[in-house]
Amino acid sequence: MSTSAGYDRPAWRTQSVFRLPPWRAAVAFFGALVLTVGLALAPDSAAANSKFSAITIDAHSGKVLFSRYADSRRYPASLTKVMTLYVLFQEMEAGRFSKSSRIRISRHAASMPPSKLGFKPGQTITVDNAIRALVTKSANDVAAAVGEAIAGTESAFAVRMTKTARSLGMTRTTFRNASGLPNSGQVTTARDMATLGLRIQKDFPELYRYFSLTSFSYKGRNYRNHNKLVGRYKGTDGIKTGYIRASGFNLLASVKRDGKHLIGVVTGGRTGRSRNNYMMSMLDKVFPRVPSRKTLNIASVAGTPPGYDPTKVKAARRAVARVLNPPLPTPKPVIVAADTAGEPVKADVMSVLAAGDREETSAETGGAIPDESRIKLVAMAAAEEGDAGDTPAILASADGMARGETWHIQVGAFDSESGAEEYLRKVLATGLTSLDDKPAFIIPFERGAAMFYRARLSGFDKKTAQTTCKSLARRSFACFAVAPPAVN
Repeated sequence: MSTSAGYDRPAWRTQSVFRLPPWRAAVAFFGALVLTVGLALAPDSAAANSKFSAITIDAHSGKVLFSRYADSRRYPASLTKVMTLYVLFQEMEAGRFSKSSRIRISRHAASMPPSKLGFKPGQTITVDNAIRALVTKSANDVAAAVGEAIAGTESAFAVRMTKTARSLGMTRTTFRNASGLPNSGQVTTARDMATLGLRIQKDFPELYRYFSLTSFSYKGRNYRNHNKLVGRYKGTDGIKTGYIRASGFNLLASVKRDGKHLIGVVTGGRTGRSRNNYMMSMLDKVFPRVPSRKTLNIASVAGTPPGYDPTKVKAARRAVARVLNPPLPTPKPVIVAADTAGEPVKADVMSVLAAGDREETSAETGGAIPDESRIKLVAMAAAEEGDAGDTPAILASADGMARGETWHIQVGAFDSESGAEEYLRKVLATGLTSLDDKPAFIIPFERGAAMFYRARLSGFDKKTAQTTCKSLARRSFACFAVAPPAVN
C-alpha cells in the first residue's frame, strides 16, 4: 500500500483539473460556474434555504421571466395584508365602505401582537387611515379589525380571502387570518403572490396608489413604509413586505421603467437587506430582456399556475360575486301616478327613481303618464336601505351648477328636498373615486302644482359621466348623464 502523502485524501484533491480529459475539465468548469452564479443569486449567499422562492413577471403579458421554486408553498407573512386590502377595496367598490367609514377595534383585534398601532378595544379608525396603516406600518390590530368589520369574525374573513384567491387563479393559497401572523395552515406561493400583485393593480388602479406611500402620520407619530424599495429603487410604485420566523423576509414589488412593468416576489430572505438586494439584482437582470409597451394593460394571472382550471376559477368568481352583490330585497311598490279613474299605477321604484325630467317614464311604468299634476315620485325604497355613514353631501348653488359647462349626473328626482339630500349622501358613500371632490346639488322644479327636487352631481366630462353612471348602476343606483346646457 502506498505511503504517499495523498493516501488518505480523495483522488480529486491530488490532481489539477487541467490534467483531466478535456471534456471532464469543461464539465468541472461549467459546474463550478453554475454553482458560483447560484450562490451569488441566493438571497443571502446560502445554498440551502427551504424558505426561499422567487419569480419575476412581465406585468403587461403575465409572462414568467424568471422563477425559482415559484410553485412551492411558503408562508406569506404580512404579504397576506395585500389580500386583506384587496377584499376591503372590493367592499369599497360595492359601496359598503367609504374612505370616511369608521372601523371599530374589538378586544380580539386589540390583542394582536406587534406590529400594531396599539388601539384599545372600542376605539375606531377611518378606512382611509386603516389602509395607510396596513400599507406602511403593517399593523396587525388594524388588519384583524378590517376583517371583523367586513365578515363579522376574522376566521370568516379568512374564508372570504381564500375564496377570493381562488377566483383570481391563486390555486395554492390558503388564508387563516387577515394579518399574516403565524399559522401553519396559511400558505401561498411566489406565483400566487405575483398574481395578487397584478390583480390589485388591474382591478383597483386608483386605490392601488396607497401602496406608493413612503410614510404614514397618525396621532402625532410618523411610521415609515417597511418597503424600502419605494422611493429608493427606480420605478418602484409598491407594494408590500412581510416577515415571520417561519417565512423569512418576504417582498412583493412592482417596478415600472421606460414602458416596462415588472412584478417581483422573493420569499425566505434571512435579512431584509439581503432580500432587497436579491430583488433588485433579479429585476436588474430581467429588465433588459423585456420589450417596452405603450399600454396600461395589466395581466390577470402570473403564467399558468399548477391546477389552474378556468371552469373552477369562473365558479369561484361567481361565488365571490354573490358575496359582493347579495340579492337585493324586493322593492316595495310605490305610487308613481294615478290613472284617469283615480286608481294608482304601481311600479318598482328603481325603474323610476331618476325620471325627474325623462318622458320615457311612461314606458317604465307600463302606460301613459296622466296629467303631470298627479305625478308623485318617491325618494326611498327597501332596496336602498343602509347607513350612509358620516359622508357629507356637498351642496352647492343649484343655479350656479345648472348654468355650468360641465356634464352632470342625475341620480334621482324626489318629492322632498330632504329626500334628495339623503339620497345624495348614499351615492357619495359608495366611495367611487370618480365622485371624489364632485359637488352635489339639488335643483327644485315644478310639475303642475307639485314641487320636486332633482339630485345631481357636477364636474364631469362626457365619458366620466357615462362611466360613473354605469358604475352606480352596477350598485343598483339609478343614474343618467346630463349634458351641459346649450349656449346660444
